[in-house]
Order: sequence, then structure tokens, then C-alpha cells
Amino acid sequence: MILKTTNPVYSEKIKSSHYAGIFLIALSTLLLEFTLTRVLSVALWYHFAFMIISVALLGFGISGVVYSLSKKLNAIETDKLLTILSLLYGTSVMVCFLLMNKIPFDPFSLLTDPVQFVYLPLYYLLITIPFFFAGLIITILLSVFKNSVSKLYFFDLTGAGLACLAFVLIIPAAGGNGGIIFVAAFGFLAAMVFGFEKYKNLVIVSAVLCGVSFTYMIDRDNRFPVNVTANKIYGNYIKDRPDLKVRTDWNTFSKIDVMKDEDKAADGYDIYLAVIDAGNATTNIPNVKSFPLLTKPADASNLAFALKDSAEKVFIIGSAGGGEILTGLYHNAKNITAVEINGILNDLIKRDLSYWTGPLVNDNKRVKLITDDARSVLSSKRITYDVIVSAHTISSSAVSSGAMSMVENYILTKEAVKEYLNHLEKDGILFISRPETQIPKLINTLKQARLENSKGIEDSRKNFIVFRRPPNEFEGSKSFLSGVIYKKNGFTEKEILDVRYEASSLNMEILYDPLSTQQSIYKELAESDKPADIYSATDASVKPATDDKPFFDQNIGFGNLTVQGIKETFSQDDKAILALKDKPVAETTLIAIFIQCILAAGLFILLPLKLFRKEGKSSKAQGEYSADRKYLFYFACLGFGYIILQIGLVQKFTLFLGQPSITLLTVVSTMLVSSGAGSFFSGKIFGSGNKKLYLIFGIIAALILAIAFLHPYLYEYFVRLDLHWRIVLSVLIILPLGFFLGMPFPIGISMILPGEKRFTSFAWAVNGFFSVIGTVSAIILAMIMGFKFVFILAAFIYIIAMALALNRFRKINVI
Repeated sequence: MILKTTNPVYSEKIKSSHYAGIFLIALSTLLLEFTLTRVLSVALWYHFAFMIISVALLGFGISGVVYSLSKKLNAIETDKLLTILSLLYGTSVMVCFLLMNKIPFDPFSLLTDPVQFVYLPLYYLLITIPFFFAGLIITILLSVFKNSVSKLYFFDLTGAGLACLAFVLIIPAAGGNGGIIFVAAFGFLAAMVFGFEKYKNLVIVSAVLCGVSFTYMIDRDNRFPVNVTANKIYGNYIKDRPDLKVRTDWNTFSKIDVMKDEDKAADGYDIYLAVIDAGNATTNIPNVKSFPLLTKPADASNLAFALKDSAEKVFIIGSAGGGEILTGLYHNAKNITAVEINGILNDLIKRDLSYWTGPLVNDNKRVKLITDDARSVLSSKRITYDVIVSAHTISSSAVSSGAMSMVENYILTKEAVKEYLNHLEKDGILFISRPETQIPKLINTLKQARLENSKGIEDSRKNFIVFRRPPNEFEGSKSFLSGVIYKKNGFTEKEILDVRYEASSLNMEILYDPLSTQQSIYKELAESDKPADIYSATDASVKPATDDKPFFDQNIGFGNLTVQGIKETFSQDDKAILALKDKPVAETTLIAIFIQCILAAGLFILLPLKLFRKEGKSSKAQGEYSADRKYLFYFACLGFGYIILQIGLVQKFTLFLGQPSITLLTVVSTMLVSSGAGSFFSGKIFGSGNKKLYLIFGIIAALILAIAFLHPYLYEYFVRLDLHWRIVLSVLIILPLGFFLGMPFPIGISMILPGEKRFTSFAWAVNGFFSVIGTVSAIILAMIMGFKFVFILAAFIYIIAMALALNRFRKINVI
């Protein structure tokens, strides 16, 4: 049986204020993580936002180590300590954010500007400090009130789960910098809750600071700004020319600034420029005065209509600012379905800037504008189209949900392209534009999709035309705007000449068409009689992305990573945006995080463990037991397994649910809240029998594997359901898994014995460290092996955890 204790270490009585306090701290901490990821995607680049937040979360782990080794902290009365730490947490959120935005940090210039190596640790430190204070609060509560860990963990996970809802509500209304203010306010509120009974003076201070923090909501963009790295040209141009700024909007995965373009458009359609995340991407919003349209828009998507001057049905994947809609209308498309995942852009062209876009979308019966994931919309209907357009829909940034900004969507996987081909008429046109470096992969993906759709019959030598805009001096030898025009039943000689003429009128180059005689990789790939997968055995630049490995933007691969490539990534300076297309940014970032996490774990876990000596037998009371260091591995398994599973679930249900904010709310909230419920009931279910361990961990492993192997069928059979039914189905799938996932941690804490005075805080530290390592490892493993492997690994890790728990159970029951 599990030993019960009356040891003085755990003799303090837990109060409702402790449950409320841990709820508020957990809510604000996860909200801080989400918000900083979003803010840093604007201030820096989304790759490095992911990197810095992952490292900053080490502050959570460090807090456990500090508390276990600090005698001074252990000597302070608990409620007073919790109140002071909450005050420090709320204050540090505000102060660190202000200081952080004073540092001119640019990660792309690390190897060209030596001072960046000074800025980098300062940036890390300022982001880490609030997480350290928050982690310390939770560590204290779990350590001091260990016998109530099931209920504490319930409120901790429930608060974290509701942080998703808070994020979805606060960020669109208050922006990223406003979100930081709300995070600080939750910290001050926690201080008031902890200190209300005994420490009225501290409560008053907390209330005053809370009020002061909200004053920063007044003119917050000037008083509490998000400063953009110097190498984000558009973001700094807006800052220097506020007279050109039209408006700014935030949502959970983007900040969009609309600015006037001072230059008159040569094609007759002046534009507003929508700048996404201060320069991660841009899109034009055309000025449309009236119909009929008198001049042809200067847009590459005209090539999609060169042979379809009066298309019956058009489907646009990522309609953005409406440029492709305008082109389709100019070419007399009768029905246009335009799908854009970013609701801000749709609101702009349909409502907020309707005075500018005129009849483009508003009250236009020929255009149906939808806010959703384009693939989900396409898959949900059995409709075929004359033209399908995907113009520079960048997969890696479309689902920067805030929580998992390295997570990708499924716009250009092999399975997605198969869907596009299935939804084309027999003589339909598929137009996809991408950076030139990705065109070989795009051609190969189309060939393999066609091969599988045709059940092994593949003859597409007449189906491809490759074009590009001539690269400018800034771009170098490879153009940022290139693409493929694919005709389902192949181009005739006349049609090829028509496309050539259209390209010439748009100042585009034809790199390949079926009449081309010049040798190139495009000709080799398009005309080869060999199975397309011969070209994708090892080369990441042509290997198609799949629904299991949806990393279309991964052009290098870990196997081809070189020191020179890493150096080039961090030597971009003002060409930083180009590193997003042909440099190993993702691979380099992930490896850097992984190395940093390992070094930090060694410094803050292994070294302190050397100091964590076993107590002598003569000093132990009856029933006490020296710390079992091997048992720490159990908590490492829980931290690692839970987070890689969460990332896998977010990724998989992104395909099923589509919209980033809905996926975040559905998956993360359901998982955390249901885990909280599992923690609450863990004591009753576990009881004192080790046989229940087999049941709990066995169910966890079985449910993980079921989701891993059955998810493709879930998508295939249920994607046509209305969104609300898909949400209900997703909740029903995740709920039982989350419920049982909430049990192992409190069960593990319950097997920590009275004499192991500092073990709970070490367990929390190890759990936190391995959560960070798991975040990075999940993406690396998915890029190399696929997400199905990540799920299988998670199941295996929980089986290892079961073995460790059983061993611990036997050990403490023979003492």
C-alpha cells in the first residue's frame, strides 16, 4: 500500500486560495507562452519565436531545482512566499517585456554582427525570468501540499486548458502587447488571492500594480510597443512612415498591418499592402472601383486562365488580399470559391476595407468567400472545378497558432495534391506558385499524386509548364515567385504557345514546357518515364511531403545539413526573408534548441543532483527512505511523452478541423481539462493496488496507438461533416485519452515518501525540462520519421513509465 504521512514537511493545511492561485498562475503562464510566441513571430521570425520560447520554458524546470536546494525559501511562511512570488511574477512580465523590446536583437545576423551574441543571452534571460517565478509558485504548492497533489494538479491543468480560450478571446481584442498586460494582471490577481487572508498590505500593492499595468492599454502601441528587428524591412517602414498606416489587426496566428502604397499601379489597380507579422509575408489588396473590369491585373495567376477565359467554376486556395479573385473575375469566371484561413484578410476585403475593394467581394454573387482551411473545404464537397489556384500559400506560416508555431498545415502534401487532381475537370488547370527552389519538389509531388490516382499509369510529359518572374538583385539567382501550371489532360501545341504569349505579356519567363528542348531538372522530372519516387529516395529538395510528414518547406533535410549552410542561415542580414525559402532555418533552429536543452539539463539537473546527497540512516525517522534518483526518470518520461503527444495531436487534428484557433481550442483545451479531471479522480481509481497501474498505462498506450493508426480513416469518413460535428467528434476522441493521461503524475507524486523532502520539486523540475526537450524532439522526429512514429514513441514511453512506476511501488512497499 502507499504510505500515508503525518510528517511536518507536509503538515500545512491546504486552502481554497491555493487551488484558486494555482489555477490563475497556470492560466497566465500558458497564456504568456502563447502570447510571446505570437509577439516574437512579429518582432523576430516565427522560427526563432519557437526557439526562444522553448528555451525560456526551462525556467519552469530551473525553479524546481532552486526550491529543492534553497533553505531560505523553505523557511518562509508559505502564503507569504506565494504572495511575494506572484507579485514578482506579474511585475517581471511587464518589466521584462519592456526591456526585451529595447534590445535590437536579430538572429539572422549572429555571424555578421558580433554584438548579437551579447543580445542573445539577454533576450533569453528576460523571457525566462517570468517563467521561473511562475514555475517556483507551482513547485512550492506541489511540494508543500503533496498530499493534495491530485486536486492541485486538477486546478493547474484546468487553468492551463482555459488559457487557450483566454488566448482566443484576448489577442484579437487587445493584440499581442495587450495580451502581455492581461498575463501580468492574472499574476497580480493570484498575489491577491494568496495574500488576502493574512497579508493585506501585499494585497493592496498587488491591486495597485494591477491597475497601473492596465493603464498601458491606453496608446499601448507607443507606450508598450512590440519593436521589430531591423532586418524586417516592411515592419520598420511602417514604423518610420505612420502616415501610410491604415489599420492593424491581430488574431491568434497573425498580426496584419495595412499600409498605403504610394506608387500608382501600372495596371490601373492601386493597392493597399497587407503586411503579415511585420514582414514574414505580404499580400496586395486591390482597389476596385466598378464592373466590368477594364484592364487586366498584373498578376501571375493570369496564367491559370490563359486557356480558360470563361471558366465555369474556380477554386482559390488562400485568397489572401483578393488578387486572384480579381484576376478570375477579369477572365469572366462565373463562380469563384475563395478560401482563406486568415479571417482578418477576409474581413478586410469584404467589410473593413469595402470602400477600397468595392464590388470585388461585397454583394458579388459570383464570389463565395470562406474562412477555413482550403483542403478541408475542398474535401468536404464532391465538386469538380475548371481552375484551381494556389498562389504562394506558404504552408509553414499558415498555422502559426501560437502554441506550436513550427507545426505545418497540409496544403501541399502528396495527399492534398491528389485531392486537387480529383477535383479538377478532365481539362482542368491547376496553378501553384512557390519560390523557385521548391519547384522540383512540387513537380515530383504532382507526378506521384497522379501516379497514385491513376493506379500506376503515369504519363505526364505534356502536363507541365514551369514559369518564374526574373529574379531581382535582392533575390540572387533564384526567384521568389515561380510556379507550375498543370493541365489534367495535357497541353496541345497551340495551348503551349498561348501560355507563352500570356507569360510574355506578364514579363514572366517560361523555364519549361512540353516543347522545350533545353535540358533542366524540370524537363528531367516532368518527362521521365521512371517512377517519380526514384527522385525522392534521399533528396529532401524533391521528396514529396505527406500527411504523415507535412513539411513541404523542408528543402535541405537533416542528412544534408552542413556547417556552411548553418553559417549562411545566420549571416543573412537584410536578406533574412530569403532564408525562409532556401536555407536550413528549421533544421538549424531545432538542432540549436536541442543542444541548448541538453546543456541546460546537465547544468541545472545533473549537477544539482550531485549535491542532492542521501541522508544518513541515523538521521532518518521510521518509515523514511532516501531519494531514489532513478525514479526521476519516471517524471522525465511523463514530461517527454505528454508533450510529444500533444504536438502530434495538434498536428493531426489540424488536418481534420482546419482553422488554427479552433484546433488549438479543441485539442489543447480538451487534453488539458480532461487531464485535470483524470488527476482529480486518480486517487480513487488507483487506490493502493499495482494492478491498476497496468490498467491505466495500458489504456493510455492503446488509445495513443488507436489515434495514430485510425486517424487517416477518421479524416476520410468524417471530413464532410459540418465543422461543429467534427469538433464534437474530436473532443470525444481526445477526452478519454486526456482523462487517463492526467493520472500518472499525481500517482507518481503520491509514491514520494516523507523522508524525500526535496524530491517533489526535483520531480517537477525534471518533468519541465523533458517537456521542453520533448517539444523539440517531436518536430525533429516528425521531420525525419513522420508523426505516426511520434505517436508510437509516445505509447512506448508510457509503457516504460509504467515499468518504472511498478518498480517504485514494489520498492516502497517492502520498506
